[in-house]
Amino acid sequence: MDRLNHKGEAIPFSIGFFTANRRKDTGGKFIEIDGAILSKHNKALPLHMRRVDGFGGSKKPSHYANSTRNVQSPDGSITKVHIRLIKKFNGHNIIW
Repeated sequence: MDRLNHKGEAIPFSIGFFTANRRKDTGGKFIEIDGAILSKHNKALPLHMRRVDGFGGSKKPSHYANSTRNVQSPDGSITKVHIRLIKKFNGHNIIW
């Protein structure tokens, strides 16, 4: 996910993951995204736009502590993904 090419641009990847939200007790939908990049690598977006909520906010996302990543799809939408719910990465099945 974090790989960059020689120009410092993000290398797109494909990812498949399940959704889950403990607060709303929803989820279980499988989503696949082809050509995704981590939103932190999209330097064309302003910093506040790289976050899922679209606002700067005062709370840091703590992605590594919470095991989450913001993934941007080719259409520009940003989705927060919990790494333990990833089941496919670049065509390979992930087994935890």
